[in-house]
Amino acid sequence: MPSPQTSRVEPKTSPSESKGHRWHLRRITSGGSWIPEIDGLRFAAISSVVLYHIYAQLLVKSGHPVAVQARYALLGTAVGNGDRGVRLFFVISGFILGMGFARQHLHLGKRVDLKKYFLRRVTRLEPPYILNLVFCAFVAFFYYHQALGYMVPHLLASVLYQHNLAYRTPSVINGVTWSLEVEIQFYIMAPLIALLFRISNPSARRSIFLGLIAIIGVVQILLHTNATVAALTIAFYMQYFLAGMLLTDLYLTVRPHVGTHWAWDILSLCGWPVVFLVPRDFLWFHAILPFLIMLLYVAAFQGVIFRKFFSNFWIAIIGGMCYSIYLWHFFTIGVFFKLTRHLIVFHDFLLNFSVQVLALAIPIAVVSLLAFVLVERPCMDPAWPRKLWNFLTNRGVAHSSGQ
Repeated sequence: MPSPQTSRVEPKTSPSESKGHRWHLRRITSGGSWIPEIDGLRFAAISSVVLYHIYAQLLVKSGHPVAVQARYALLGTAVGNGDRGVRLFFVISGFILGMGFARQHLHLGKRVDLKKYFLRRVTRLEPPYILNLVFCAFVAFFYYHQALGYMVPHLLASVLYQHNLAYRTPSVINGVTWSLEVEIQFYIMAPLIALLFRISNPSARRSIFLGLIAIIGVVQILLHTNATVAALTIAFYMQYFLAGMLLTDLYLTVRPHVGTHWAWDILSLCGWPVVFLVPRDFLWFHAILPFLIMLLYVAAFQGVIFRKFFSNFWIAIIGGMCYSIYLWHFFTIGVFFKLTRHLIVFHDFLLNFSVQVLALAIPIAVVSLLAFVLVERPCMDPAWPRKLWNFLTNRGVAHSSGQ
């Protein structure tokens, strides 16, 4: 049986090795390793978000009687809570961004270069993000005839990750980018929060993480922050990022010494439905959910069946494209629903919903795949700005020489 480390982390594949091979669809990691389970968990998160927005379009904008029948109440609740996939993403972000700092402070890796850390955020995330916003604004102006004077301020606020605070509402350019504004706030704060990893006593360190996760959630509920502008900032989601950083601690210090076990599969089997079936009016679930997600992520690493599922190559590949899917799915659903709405011909919610999912999955897949291959994946290469500059300058020199 392979060791936990070699079974979970794949070596970095060079472009020459992956050319002509299915690996060219895999995300490029700056740390030189790939954790397939994490991309598999991204698949779970993005799937729930996409299904949620298809469900919302079906119920709100179809103009047809597609209300959820009583016999599909559980399905309606599950997909109606699909926006909790954003919280799944927040925990993953805490895990990923905490990894380098945890290795540094726990003396398991090299020191994080903060200049490279922040530059990486810019070169990796900004081009796909800005391109998406500009394209959506372009379509809104020319196709939906939105006033230019209305669009430009919203576009500028969105590009600067300030729309949530400036307008106290998600972006009118691309509504899903509200969560990316929260992510950016965590990126900025992560180096400071990660100082908790410097606490040498493992029990004390983990107890502090657990205590902060619990206290922050309880305070938010008592102060009713879900009804304020704070609900669009990291102030309402900090505990999810902390849960991800605690997961990083466990991944680096505990996981290498334990094996997989069927008990974690039982936890997964019971826990994943709970994530999406607990009603929204149970406010205290907001304080419980970070702990549940963290346990389910541990189960994804330590279970037998669920670990195989989340590390499945194609599940992980699709999950690895989640940023492109997240940026483009909402826009794509809005555009193509004008066509697929004519397929709502049944009096059964399950049939209508299934048809919409199948019909919209094709354009979402095509648009997202193009965005990933042409824009996002090239930007995963930390050296792409230098390579692009060299290409442009060398081409210019060659052109001048030719004349």
